Amino acid sequence: MFFLRLQKKLGHSELVPRPAGSRSNDDGVPTLFPQRSHIALKRHRFFYRRRIPGSRLEVSLPLGTSDYREAQYLARMLDRKFVRLMASLSSMVDLQSVLRRELLRVIENDRQRHIATPAGQAVYAHAVEGWNVLAADLEQVDLDLADARRDLARRHTPGIEEWVDDVMAEFGIPQERRAELALGLAQVRIQGLEQSRRHLQFGITPEVSAQLPVSAPVPLASLEAPSEGPKLSDLLPGFIEFMTTESDWRPQTVLQNKNTYRMFEQVCGDLPVQSYKKRHLAQMYDLLRALPAMYGKAARWKSMTPMEIAESTKDEDLERLAMKTLKRHFAALGTFFTHLIKRGQYEGANPAHGFDFPMKGRANQKRKMWEGDKLKRLFESPVWTGCKSKASRGKPGTYVIKDDKYWLPLLGLYHGNRLEEFAQLAREDVRQEDDIIYLDINDEGTKQVKNDQSKRRVPIHPKLIELGFLEYVAAIAPAPGDAIFPQLSLGTFEKRGHSFSQWWTRYRRQIGLYEKALDYHSFRHGVTTKLYAADVSEPIIDELTGHEGQGTSRRVYKKDMPLRKLYEAIAKVEWPEVAI
Repeated sequence: MFFLRLQKKLGHSELVPRPAGSRSNDDGVPTLFPQRSHIALKRHRFFYRRRIPGSRLEVSLPLGTSDYREAQYLARMLDRKFVRLMASLSSMVDLQSVLRRELLRVIENDRQRHIATPAGQAVYAHAVEGWNVLAADLEQVDLDLADARRDLARRHTPGIEEWVDDVMAEFGIPQERRAELALGLAQVRIQGLEQSRRHLQFGITPEVSAQLPVSAPVPLASLEAPSEGPKLSDLLPGFIEFMTTESDWRPQTVLQNKNTYRMFEQVCGDLPVQSYKKRHLAQMYDLLRALPAMYGKAARWKSMTPMEIAESTKDEDLERLAMKTLKRHFAALGTFFTHLIKRGQYEGANPAHGFDFPMKGRANQKRKMWEGDKLKRLFESPVWTGCKSKASRGKPGTYVIKDDKYWLPLLGLYHGNRLEEFAQLAREDVRQEDDIIYLDINDEGTKQVKNDQSKRRVPIHPKLIELGFLEYVAAIAPAPGDAIFPQLSLGTFEKRGHSFSQWWTRYRRQIGLYEKALDYHSFRHGVTTKLYAADVSEPIIDELTGHEGQGTSRRVYKKDMPLRKLYEAIAKVEWPEVAI
């Protein structure tokens, strides 16, 4: 249609699109004259040739003369018509239609990317074994979204220039509309990333109908006489909103518990809540015990329900869900029914309580501890002895860069705190009482702690003071609200330690010290072991590490132990293998 319209406007009988830049001579190959006259000579006859703006094509039509001056005159006349025609056609390009088509293309490409990614691997992030690939993917998409929104707000589109060029060429969009197109594609990029996030959270296929086929197995609950009152699906949204706003549920907890409730509804049906009895929760318990540990990640099970997965794998020798995972699912269900009981929406005992979750093996054998030769090799690696550059921490060199990657492992080694407790520290959290300098672990502002017992005072180990930690804090965080580790931004589930965890895994692989169960949390086990070996009392160990402890007296009455006792205890943590 474009070339027919162009032919009619220019008033010539022959109009042939050709690849731009082609030439010929008197033997049949056109020769373009040099002075930008858009004239070419072919078999002693002149032709008019001109590139279509924003396209890789050009028009070619005969001028009907062998006289150069006449051809030059006709070419000038056609130039005027061509310019007017291009201007009229440019106004006819519907950018909104172009952008809609590009958005659909982006979404479909993203869908195909999900399909092509093997189960258990990250779709967007550069994840490695041992990571939570969903969390890594979500963080990567969120980072890309933040960049895309910032670029659009600044009208800065360097990352999509090639995309703009391709769309202009494909749709014949003139140069004067380039800026408008670029901003439109920047918006398409944002919408595409938002869809990528939805693909991660809810899948790449639309929700299926809840209407079961006649041949489908009927859940146990549906065979029973229905009770009156609100159904599970009626009460869950309000409950989740309440727990999100009024309790200490973190984003990660919300996501995990939503998955629990979704599975419970699949297994036991969407019934009036009073209908759920102990046997329904037992049905859920049995299903969880039968599910493979990788049931949510392996491609072979993606289109199957949990019940179908359990049935199809019952005779296979597969690792099943850990009891710790079952306990978490039932904790979520127990919290829901407790909430209903308090509000008078459920009568009777909590049906999710009373189940056993036996752990196989001793707990202290599940997590390894940094010690001996491995600990020595770790702190003789480039981060602490000299690396090539800030971007090449795993390669030996002459630079010792004292930032989060230098200090966080040392803080873990001598204190045993949880990673996030260190990663979120601000200058105002480094405090002093008498002659003892300590870290105030709290949940003020955006900071998070695992539980109330985690809020505590931890004296800084003398080795950290000797290594210059206080000088580092004074230099990097001069104001009270300044972050001690500003390199760490809020990431997945609003945690600052996530990016460090990713780096920590990569770094251990680079230096040949990567092992499962030997990670950052292993420092915590090491400190606890050292404190016990030094005959430090258990209440003081619990206070230093933020562990709740057992017994009412330990949980309720143990508060604010003297800093002097805590300092004397933490100073007993020594690592002769480390020679920094």
